[in-house]
Amino acid sequence: MRGMPAAPASWSSREPGTSERTWLRGTPWASLGHLDVEALAARYSRVVVVAAHPDDETLAVGAFLAMLADAGLAVDVALVTDGEGSHSAATGLTFEVVREVRRREFDDALGVLLGGALGRVERLALPDGRVADHRAELAAALERVVRVTAAGASTVSDQSPSRAVGCDDAATDVTSTVAPSMTPVRGSGTERVLVVAPAEADAHIDHDTCGAVARDVAAQLGAACVSYPLWWWHWGDPSSVAETVWERSVLAVPDVASLQRKREAIAAYSSQIGTFARPAAEPAMLDAGVLAHFERLVETLFDPDGALPRVASSDDGRTPAASFDAMFEGSDDPWGVETRWYERRRRALIEAMLPDEHLGRVLDLGCSTGVLTQVLAERADGVVAVDGSAQALARARRRDVDGVDWRHAELPSVLDELADEGQRFDTVVLSEIGYFLDGATLLATLAGIDALLRDDGVVVVANWLHPTRDIPLDGRLVDEQVRLVWPTLARYEDDDVAIVVARPSNGDAPTAATAPCRATPAPSCESRPHRRILSTPAIFVHIRRLTASAALEPSAAKVPEMTSKERPHDSACRRGDASQPALRRVLRSHRPRADGRS
Repeated sequence: MRGMPAAPASWSSREPGTSERTWLRGTPWASLGHLDVEALAARYSRVVVVAAHPDDETLAVGAFLAMLADAGLAVDVALVTDGEGSHSAATGLTFEVVREVRRREFDDALGVLLGGALGRVERLALPDGRVADHRAELAAALERVVRVTAAGASTVSDQSPSRAVGCDDAATDVTSTVAPSMTPVRGSGTERVLVVAPAEADAHIDHDTCGAVARDVAAQLGAACVSYPLWWWHWGDPSSVAETVWERSVLAVPDVASLQRKREAIAAYSSQIGTFARPAAEPAMLDAGVLAHFERLVETLFDPDGALPRVASSDDGRTPAASFDAMFEGSDDPWGVETRWYERRRRALIEAMLPDEHLGRVLDLGCSTGVLTQVLAERADGVVAVDGSAQALARARRRDVDGVDWRHAELPSVLDELADEGQRFDTVVLSEIGYFLDGATLLATLAGIDALLRDDGVVVVANWLHPTRDIPLDGRLVDEQVRLVWPTLARYEDDDVAIVVARPSNGDAPTAATAPCRATPAPSCESRPHRRILSTPAIFVHIRRLTASAALEPSAAKVPEMTSKERPHDSACRRGDASQPALRRVLRSHRPRADGRS
């Protein structure tokens, strides 16, 4: 797509790449179009996803695929290679073993993402790292897939595997060429097919080739085509991205269920995210720094031809203020902020975790009736307290707290207003408001906060952890997103709440690629204690004092319909662990026999 930055002459997935904070600050989240999934389902009858390797489809567009399945669209998949070149010779694994492992992971991941919406699966088995040498074969195969998809076929095709070679990360120019024998078949149903393929400028020879060939095949057949970046997030730089690229980009903004399915599907790829059969000196292919881009709460699609319908307005990215106003019709304190133990305990924890006694200038986002704001004001030079509910602010103003500027405004637009006023803050508090925003609006909010912070400023984010209903996100997803973009200064978690204190000026969020892990390694899912507390001794002492040595027992549910269920993080972790026996079975099946025969 025109306007994409030039790829480096060479790069490596082993090297630290562009951080999530860099993308957070450099991407115009608030202005990007949002995909209208219902309109997409009405415009197209089927979708063809082209994946150069197993896991490409999950990492780049896994939540998007889950959204398509939920919208009732059938999805066909063309897997171009089996990714057999992902493990070096030092592992002692043959191409055949790696191929079988990755195929099983691919099947598991698609089952999680698509379920019954998975239609035709075509395995082309072209050699990993040498797809460019098989352009004509790829073009003919994709032409067949699109034509069969247009006809509504649902059979499964599996090509004979080819011998593969190892794949390096060097960027290679790709010249688009469609097989000469192809003839357009417009009017035969292909115009109702959407092709989703790798981006042509991803700086990986297999991705670039697949993207270029898929685009030309779609054009010849009259099908629509969009693309997804993958390695671009690792080597790219938002400062060098032309405005036209963002104008032609569309965000898939998934709900909680789609995001959870994507996380479970990623966990199925143990051979890529773990140390399965790798020497100690050889790290996992997808370390924490790389995975951070794909744990983001939105997915980006390049749409230069306008094939994807966009929602008319992104205002739906927040829970309507009227919903909060209505809660005050029968009560001045519908949340029980002043009476419930959970609420009092959460405030005490936040107060204890603030690293400095003097908070400087404070921004309290989602201040509600101002109970926490009043606590913050006692330690601040001044507070700007923002809420979208006029009813909540009316009650907050009755407190008559000195030094507070109460503002009725919405996120993220109020952050731009504050920036235009030249305001800067030392402390920003985002307490139990993030999950009322969708993923794109939350990212725009975090970017706006980052821009408003003074040097050495801190952000405190608190999240209720129980499952949510009828709102865009849940607390765990918000908590994870915050920790992906900012380095953690302190963190507390129990069964009810997670509180993270971040100091963005400390640099990028620590990842396996950029910084050593200073925390005790997390135990496996089976051995992890039910209650986890991560805190410094000083903070814990302060917590004890503020709570008068009361036991920190779980509270009743804050909202009646929120019930305690299995956490998606834990189930995804178990899914990753459970896949290990499958890998061992593959290895056993390929182990040489005593008589020397395989």
